[in-house]
Amino acid sequence: MTSPPTTAMQFEQTRHELSTGSGVKISYIDYTPEQSCVVQSESPPCLAVCVFLEGSGESVLQNRARVRYAPDQALLFCSPDSSMSETHLPGRQHLRAVEIHYTEQTLQQIQGMPVQSMLRQLAAQASLRPAGPDSFLYQTPASSAMRAIAEQIFRQRAPAGVQQLFLHSKALELLSLLVAALLDEPALAEAPAVQRRDHKKLDHARECLLARLDHNWSLAELAHTANLNERKLKEGFKALFGTSVHAYLQEKRMQAAANLLSRTNLSITEVVMQTGYANPSHFTKLFRRHFGMTPREFIQSQTQ
Repeated sequence: MTSPPTTAMQFEQTRHELSTGSGVKISYIDYTPEQSCVVQSESPPCLAVCVFLEGSGESVLQNRARVRYAPDQALLFCSPDSSMSETHLPGRQHLRAVEIHYTEQTLQQIQGMPVQSMLRQLAAQASLRPAGPDSFLYQTPASSAMRAIAEQIFRQRAPAGVQQLFLHSKALELLSLLVAALLDEPALAEAPAVQRRDHKKLDHARECLLARLDHNWSLAELAHTANLNERKLKEGFKALFGTSVHAYLQEKRMQAAANLLSRTNLSITEVVMQTGYANPSHFTKLFRRHFGMTPREFIQSQTQ
């Protein structure tokens, strides 16, 4: 049974656009389709970054290439021409993502090198060219720094007077991190290689962490669950997801805590227990470090 098509207009209604002034357009998606659907859309000429925070699916590009997206992935897309795509969204699955579009004029103002030279260098290395020979698409694990910026944009609560400056600076910081990682790709060859047969096992390890955030995971237990030895788990997880198992678990616990505090009526103590922390004081310290405010201040910011 095929999925019913969803028009681009219907899907666009789920986007929330954030103003940053001229040169940069930011939007975030916070959407749970009731049933599986296909979004058919046309993208204008652009350079764009997208970071997926939750949800998975697949896009069929103009050249019929298929790209699967999943949590903690980043995309860099460039095309001098308009391009078509179909995005397949599973039903009843929460999708959260941040998408940023940049104009060439903005890039010329902030880059130390001519923007065309930078784009040509990236285009020369690209294996995916979804909209013609001058287009390119990169798909890479989002580093912990990239994910943190995407979450800051998604949850931004900056005062109205400084909101544009905050969002603009974060958009440029995210682009610089992604471009720097891509241009430094040869240096990554020295990192431990992840064998293809271990990818599914490492994905399974990550899914186990996400499914039981309240569990007190040990490295040995997680390695046993994923059918990997501890060394392969440690090295492979860092190579594939850009961070250690412990740091990833803590990051996801903080995100879950923020979701519970903003979307439920649970008390702070209940949130502490549901996210795997035994000590409320320790939880508050980590929360402040991650979000720049205490859990109580965070709750108050959601009601303003």
